[in-house]
Amino acid sequence: MITRKLYDVDSHISVFEASVISCAPANEKKHAGMTRIELDQTAFFAEGGGQACDRGYLEQVTADPAAALRYQVVDVQEENEHIYHYVTGLSPINLKAGEPLRGAIDWDYRFDHMQQHSGEHILSGICYAWKGYHNVGFHLGEEITTIDFDGPLTEEELLLLEEKTNQVIWKNEPVRIFYPSAEELEKMDYRSKKELSGDVRIVQMGDTDLCACCAPHVMKTGEVGVVKIVHHMNYKGGVRLSIVCGNRALKDYVFKDRTIRSIAADLSTKPEKVAAILKKQQAEIEERKLFLQTLSQELIRYRLEEMEKQAAEDGGSVVFCEKMLDQTAARSLLNRLCETIDGYGVCLILKEGQPESYAYLSASKKRDCRLISEALKNRFGARGGGSAAMTQGSVSGSFEEIRKALKKAISEG
Repeated sequence: MITRKLYDVDSHISVFEASVISCAPANEKKHAGMTRIELDQTAFFAEGGGQACDRGYLEQVTADPAAALRYQVVDVQEENEHIYHYVTGLSPINLKAGEPLRGAIDWDYRFDHMQQHSGEHILSGICYAWKGYHNVGFHLGEEITTIDFDGPLTEEELLLLEEKTNQVIWKNEPVRIFYPSAEELEKMDYRSKKELSGDVRIVQMGDTDLCACCAPHVMKTGEVGVVKIVHHMNYKGGVRLSIVCGNRALKDYVFKDRTIRSIAADLSTKPEKVAAILKKQQAEIEERKLFLQTLSQELIRYRLEEMEKQAAEDGGSVVFCEKMLDQTAARSLLNRLCETIDGYGVCLILKEGQPESYAYLSASKKRDCRLISEALKNRFGARGGGSAAMTQGSVSGSFEEIRKALKKAISEG
């Protein structure tokens, strides 16, 4: 006996009654400990076509509803036109063939999926009719729906595609689900990712789209509410779109609106002026970066002369503390310093807000810098490492104590 799909009759059926066909322990590994129930009819959509199955529960039909045992439906699968509900908390001896059950799907979850999937159909149908592109990939996720088209779209074309899609939605056109005859199907220009045979379920979105699809859909396009393309990227010679529809689009708008208003408040401006102000600030930041780079190079030149002199006075090596240069600039200084000295250059960079806590860098052209890391590790419990040419890490302690310990290690090494 083939399970009757109630969502083919009415996608808004959320509560139903049915009779048990079979009830047995699930054999599959992923359904371990669950029970598999087949019913003569169901409103639960089985996983397929890029869409997850419905959620909900099945319960016994009793004179006292409060005494009815309820079982959570955690998975629904279709095999050879038989639909199986995988439930928890049930022993197969509790249900016999012919026993009545009441089912209820998670309506909010179902309607969300119908909004996303129906919105995708409308957008894909318009793209196919307009550009001739095929939908070659579809995934309905918990937060985002992705669509892959086999052709490119510009920014302007994406805006127009989005506009055309929403115009169809707002016309509130009827959505028709039907199984055409083989002769009717042969004459139809319908979308499908693969060759189909037998009974083919067609979803018609008003005058916009014909597509082979197994999933529940809204009854009128207006139920989709709105479609918003939130991201796009080039993908395998075409484009991958990320969209949100209906309530997801509303939540996306609310989140972004709050974010913009929060930023506007921080900038003491109006939301519509945020982009211009941030663009101006970014330009100012880039100017400051260039200025700081110039200052950094001048400071490196000055410090280089100072460290070369100190190294000459200290036997060819120098250990110094740096507060003005970051690690990148300090590395540049050490690389240049090692071209002119015979020993080690060791720079301790004071960490902001952490007295006696440093990042360290050591470099040498002629000596093994691993001696520096080993000395700091043994004496101060420092962390770090590297190669013979350069080591780096972190160390805590008094600068004078660190400098004395390193001078001793260098002289003994």
